[in-house]
Amino acid sequence: MFEYPSKIKLTKSEIDRLPFSAEKQITIHDLQLQGFAIRIGSASKTFIVYKRTPYGVPKRVTIGRYGHLTVDQARVLAQQELAKIAQGIDPNQVKKEAIEKHKKDAEVESQTLQWLLEEYKQEHLIDEKGGKSGTLTSMKSCMDYMSQRTITLLKKNPNDEWVIDRKIELESWLNRPFRQITREEILERFDYFNRALPTKISKKGLAPIVRTHQVAFTLLNSAYNFIIPRLQLDEKENFRNPVDVLKVYKRWKATNVKTRHVEFQKVEIADWWNAIEKYSEVNPVASAYILFSLLQAGRSIDIANMQWSQVDFELNQVTYFETKNGEDYTFPISKLACEILKKLWEIHLKIDKEAKEYPFVFAYPESETGHIPQDARHHFKQLEELSGKFVSHHDLRRTWGSAAHLMQADGRIINYCLKHKMTDVNVRYLLRNQGAILETLQTVENFFISQVEKFRQIKTTKN
Repeated sequence: MFEYPSKIKLTKSEIDRLPFSAEKQITIHDLQLQGFAIRIGSASKTFIVYKRTPYGVPKRVTIGRYGHLTVDQARVLAQQELAKIAQGIDPNQVKKEAIEKHKKDAEVESQTLQWLLEEYKQEHLIDEKGGKSGTLTSMKSCMDYMSQRTITLLKKNPNDEWVIDRKIELESWLNRPFRQITREEILERFDYFNRALPTKISKKGLAPIVRTHQVAFTLLNSAYNFIIPRLQLDEKENFRNPVDVLKVYKRWKATNVKTRHVEFQKVEIADWWNAIEKYSEVNPVASAYILFSLLQAGRSIDIANMQWSQVDFELNQVTYFETKNGEDYTFPISKLACEILKKLWEIHLKIDKEAKEYPFVFAYPESETGHIPQDARHHFKQLEELSGKFVSHHDLRRTWGSAAHLMQADGRIINYCLKHKMTDVNVRYLLRNQGAILETLQTVENFFISQVEKFRQIKTTKN
C-alpha cells in the first residue's frame, strides 16, 4: 500500500508520482507555501487552500483540479485566496454570494411583466376570485396595453378642440423583468394613453381614450401589489410599486357614477315593457333573459349561465352558486318571474326532456358557451330600436334597486337581493327569512306591472 506523505514540495513530478486514493481522500500540504495543499481522491487531484484562523473554524477553499491548472497557476491563486483570508474575507462566502447573485439575476430575468400578469391572473383572479369573464377580459386588455402598440396622439388646437397630433410606437413591456420597469416609464406611457385616439371614434368627434387605459393600469397596479408581499420584495430588495407614481401625480380619474335606468315614473316604462313583449315574438329566450334579470335584480354573470338544476319549481326557488362576492344565494321567485321560467321549461321539454343536451335555462345554440351572452348587447340594441331607450344589463339592477328604495323596502333586504357583500351579523337571519325576500321581490314586480298599466292607459287616453 502506498504511503502518502503529509507534506512535500508540490511540483508536477511529485504530483504525477502520487497515485489516486481508492479508499479515502488524502490531503498533502505544500512545504513551500503554508496553507497550499492538494487533495487526492479516487479519480482526481484537486488544489485547495486550508488555513487555520485565530477565530472561527479553519477555512478550506477549492482552487481547481490538477490538469486544469498547473502547479504554478494553482500556487498563484492560492496566494490570492490566502491573502483574502488574512484580511478577514471568507472566499467560500464570496463564492456563495456570487452564486446566489447569479441565481437571483437569472430569476429576475425570468420574472417578466408577462410572468407577473399571468401569476396574478391565475393565482388571484382565477383561483381566489373565481375568474369572472368580465375581469379576465379586462386582464387581456391590460396585457394589450403593455404590449407593443402604435397609437395616434391627439392634442388641443387654439379653439380647445381635439385634433390629430402624431403617431408613436410604444415598445412591449411584456418580456421585460417587471422589477426594471420604472416609475418614469409608467407615468410616460399612461400620459400617452391619456391623449390616445380610441379604436372606436365617438359620433361626437375626436376625443382621447377615457376609461379602458385606467382599468388596464389599475390591474397593473394590483398585480404589483399582489407580488410584492409574496416575494417579500419590500423587505428583501426595498422594492416599491412603480405604479404608485400615478397616485402621486394624481393621474387616476374618478369613475363617473352611472344613473341610467328604465324610468318607471314616466311613460318610458310602458314603451320599454311593450318592446320586451314584442321582442319575445322574435327571440323568446333573449326577452325572457332580460325580463327575468330585472325581476330578480340579478347580475348577468349569475343568470346568463343559469342551469335547470338550479331551479326548484316545487319550492319556487332558484339557487345562484359562487356569485361575485363568493357566496351562494337561494332566492324565491316572484309570480311573473316564475311564469317566465315555466314557459321556457315547456319549450325545453319539447326538445330536451331531461335537460341534458341543453342544460341552460337561457339556452342559446348560436353561442359557443351554449347559453345567451352575458351582456346580450345585440338584444338590448334591438329593444332600443323598438322602445327608443337603450339600457344595459347592469342598468336593470339599477332600475330594480331604485324601485325597491321607492317602495321603502328594508335596506338590508335590498342589499341581499342585489347580492351585495354584507357584514351585518343579522345576514344569517335573512337567509332563513325567505318570506320577507319574496315579499320585496313581489312588491317591486307588482309596482313595475302597475306602472306599465298606468302609462299604457295614459297613452291610450291621449291617442
